[in-house]
Amino acid sequence: MDEEEATRDFNERCAQCSEVNWGLADGRFYCRSCHNVTERTREVVNADFVSNTRVQTISKGLRKQEKNDGGCEWYVCEGFQLILKKQAEALEALGVCPQMKDEILYNFWRHYLQKSKQAYCSRPAGETIKALSVCDSSTDVDSDPQRPSLLHLLSLSESEGDLQTDCSFASSTSKVSESTSVCSGSVDGSLYLMKNQKEKLRMTMPMTLSFCYMALLWLREPMTLSDLLRFVVEGHIPYLNVFEHFPEKMKLCGLDLKIFCVESWPGYEEVHNKMLELAAFLDLPRFPDITDSCFLHPDMLCMKYLMEANLPDELHNWTRRVVKKTSIGEADILTLVPGNKSTRKVKYDVLAVAVIVVVLKLLFLLDDHYEWLLSDFAKEQNKSNKEEIVVNLQNQFGKLSGSVQPAEKPRPSSFQLTWSEENTDGSCFHGHSLKGILQEKCGLLTAMNPDYWLCTVKLCTEKLCGHLAHYRDVDFPQSYHFVLRLFSFLLRIQPSYIHDEVCVIEHKLFNKKLCKKPKYNAVLRK
Repeated sequence: MDEEEATRDFNERCAQCSEVNWGLADGRFYCRSCHNVTERTREVVNADFVSNTRVQTISKGLRKQEKNDGGCEWYVCEGFQLILKKQAEALEALGVCPQMKDEILYNFWRHYLQKSKQAYCSRPAGETIKALSVCDSSTDVDSDPQRPSLLHLLSLSESEGDLQTDCSFASSTSKVSESTSVCSGSVDGSLYLMKNQKEKLRMTMPMTLSFCYMALLWLREPMTLSDLLRFVVEGHIPYLNVFEHFPEKMKLCGLDLKIFCVESWPGYEEVHNKMLELAAFLDLPRFPDITDSCFLHPDMLCMKYLMEANLPDELHNWTRRVVKKTSIGEADILTLVPGNKSTRKVKYDVLAVAVIVVVLKLLFLLDDHYEWLLSDFAKEQNKSNKEEIVVNLQNQFGKLSGSVQPAEKPRPSSFQLTWSEENTDGSCFHGHSLKGILQEKCGLLTAMNPDYWLCTVKLCTEKLCGHLAHYRDVDFPQSYHFVLRLFSFLLRIQPSYIHDEVCVIEHKLFNKKLCKKPKYNAVLRK
C-alpha cells in the first residue's frame, strides 16, 4: 500500500490551515501544506512496506551499540535534537504555551530532517554507509511496535541517562571514513563538517535559536527576538555549555566540541537571517497574520518600549499616528511570507523603537540646539517652584546615602528597567504631560517645533551594501546618538540597525516632501 492509497480515505480538513493534503509518516497523518501532525493514526498492515523503505535507524538509547568506553553510538542530529528539546522546555517554563514545543517546533524540526535528507527519507539505491559497526543488523529497521517515534521526541520526558530517539538517518555521501570514531564521539562528526554539507543549510548552535524564534513567531508569542537572545545571555535558556545536559552515554570529543561548543553569544542578525533561510528552505506557508491585536504589532510594542524607556504615555498617541500614516502596521507588511523576496523582512522590536525615535525627532527635534532651548524653558518654569525642587533633591540624596537591602534575584521579564509609578519623587515619567511642547491647531494637538531633519536624503540599496543607510557618529547630533544608544542597549543590537529603520520610516512619512537636513555647528552652545 503506497502513501497516496493510505491517505485516500482521510478527508478531514487540517485544523491549522484548512487544507486537505495529507501524508503519512510513522503511522500518523501530517499536513503536507503546513506540516501539522494530527492525533489520527493508521496502523501499518503490510510488513513488506516497512522493510522496503530501506532507511537506516538509530535505535533508542538502551539498544544502541555499546562502545568500549561505555558510550553509545549517536549522530550529530541527535545532539541538536536534544538541545532543541531543552530550549523548548526552558521557553515553556518562561510562559510560552506548550503547543510551541509539543506541536510547532517538532514539526519544523521533523521537516528539516526530511528536507536535509537526515531522516524520514529512503536511502538512495546502491548507497552504502560504513561507519564503525553502523551497518550491522542492529541498525536495520526495528519492527518493535513499542519503539518511540521521533515525532514524539519533543513531547517525551526522557531520563537523563537514556536518550530515547528514533532517527531514520540517510547519509548524503556514499562512504564515511572508518576513522570517524577517532575524530569524534559521534558517528558522523567528521562527515558533518565536510564542505559539501553546507549546501543543505547545515545545523549550527545559533540555528537552534532560529528554530525557537521561528516557532515563537508562528504562534505570535509575546516574545521578540531581542527578548529571546537576552534570556539566552542571562542563562534562562540553555545555550552556552548546553552539551553538559547530554546523557552520560553520549560522549563528546574531538570534532563534536567544534560543533556543539560556542565561545560567543549569538548575534541578532545571524539568528534572524538564519530563521528566514530556514523558513524558505522548509517551504513554509505564509505565517499567521500580525494584526493590531498581536503583541508583535508596532502599536503594542511601542507601548512596551515607551514604558521601558520611561517616556510619557502621551507619546503613544503619536507613535500610533506615525504607524497609521506610514501604513507599516498593515498585516501584509508585518506578516512573514517565506521565500518572498519582494518584501522587507520585519524586525518587529527594531521597527517599534525606530517609530519612537521618529516621534521624538518630531517633538524634540534631537538636534542638540533645540534641547538647550527646552532646557532653558524648563529652567524658567521651575524658578517659580523652587521648594519642590528642594524636596526632589533631598529624596534623591536620601536614596544615595540610605542603606539598600540586597534584592532577591528577579524573575525573568520582558522588561529590563523598572520605573515605579507609585513614586512621587519624579523618577517615573509615564504619567507626565506633553503640554509644554504641544499647541492646539484646528482642534488638533501639534508640535510647537515646526522643523524636522532627515537622517538621509536617499536610501541605499540594501542588497549592494547590506544597509539602507549609513551611520557614523560624526554625521549626527549627540541627542540623536543618545536616543539610539539607549534603545540599542535595550535591544542589545548595533545602533546602525535602528538607524536603518528610522530612515525607512522617515521616507515613508514624508514621501515627496523630502529635503536636505540642515547643517549644525559642532559647538553646541557658546
